[in-house]
Order: sequence, then structure tokens, then C-alpha cells
Amino acid sequence: ASDRFGVSDDRALVLGSLTSFLSSIPDSSVVGLDFPFGLPDQLIPFDDWVTLLARFPDWFTSPDDLRRRCLMHAELVTGSRTTLLRETDEPLGALSPYDDRLQNRTFYGIRDVLRPLVTTELVAVQPMMEPKTARPSLIETYPAGTLDELQLHTATYKDDTERAESHRTENLDGLEGHSVSLPSEVRSRVLEDSGGNALDSVVASFAAHRNTVSGLQTSWVADREVEGHIYV
Repeated sequence: ASDRFGVSDDRALVLGSLTSFLSSIPDSSVVGLDFPFGLPDQLIPFDDWVTLLARFPDWFTSPDDLRRRCLMHAELVTGSRTTLLRETDEPLGALSPYDDRLQNRTFYGIRDVLRPLVTTELVAVQPMMEPKTARPSLIETYPAGTLDELQLHTATYKDDTERAESHRTENLDGLEGHSVSLPSEVRSRVLEDSGGNALDSVVASFAAHRNTVSGLQTSWVADREVEGHIYV
């Protein structure tokens, strides 16, 4: 991202550049982002997601504070300090938004990417908001869930072993079997990224595309207007 936007790898600069980029893309665009867009509804005293976004900085001051407060509220609701799942998480084997492996993504994604874009009415976020033809749409994706549905490798492609590189290759080949076409230099960069983030970005784009072609399931609004929905 710092290369793409021409900034240092400071988080605030990168996320600011990403937000600016998302605000300037064509109105017909649909973008898949790989982080939780919401929290389990048992923990949220609001009946709409936009209110959650507006209050988010007042509720949580850091990723650690997000996890601590969510655990505290979960204990009040369930009697134990547990990591509750959203309705959309469990069928896909996704982590809780405030799991310690995901808390940073959730906190910074909601506070520094979604919130400024939504509160200034520059995007529509599905399925919590009505689609707007005059705004780009953002959807939550989960690359591991998409890869699992395609019967490809879901976790064993993220290190620098020969086995992981082989699995990255097989995953890319599998995507190309679903009409994904990558320039050779992009394919090489994806295969060389041992962390798997480049491949994840391709999978997120694929998920955004195929869900758009099949029609975004905005009918989820009724029961997921606070929690959100993962599009695979």
C-alpha cells in the first residue's frame, strides 16, 4: 500500500491514503475489504450500524481496549469472558472480530477506513446500507472462506516453504479456472509474497466481483443491520 500510494509505511498515512483512494473511485465500483465491518449484536446497544460507527471512537480507544471492553460486555451477557461470534462468522469458521488475532484489523478498519467514508456519505456499505448508484459499494470479504468454498488451500500458503509456494501456485491456478486473469508480473509478485497478503487481495477482489455479478444479498439487512455480512 505504501508503494501504491507513495507514502511511508506509517499506519495513519497508509490508511488515510486508502480512504482517500476509496472516496475517489468510480461510483459503479464494488470493493472487497478483508476485516470485520461490525461486532456481535449482543454487545451493541444500538439498532443500526451507522450509529455504531459514529460512536466507535468514544467506545474504544485502541485495539486492546476494544478486546477488553468486548470481553467485559460478553461476560455481562453470557456470564463468561468469551469471544462471541457474529451470525455470519460461524458458518465460515471466521474468528470473532475482537479475537486477539483480529482486533487490530477490526479497530483500525472500522475507525479509520469505514467511519470517515460512511459519515461523509462517500460510500455505501453492504448489506447495512441501501445501495446507491451514485456511490461506490464496500463489502466485507474473507479470503479463507472464499478459498474454502472453491476447495482450494485455506491456510497452508502463508510461509516461505516450498510447500506453501506450491499451494499459492495451486490457489492462483484455481482462481484462473474461475476466469481470473493476472498479468505475469502480478502473478510473480503474488507467488513471491510468502505472507500471503498479495494472494488474499486477489481473492478479495474475486469475491467482490462474483458477488456483484450474482447480485449482492442486500436482503441480509433485516437480521444483520448491526453485525454485517461476509461475502465469499
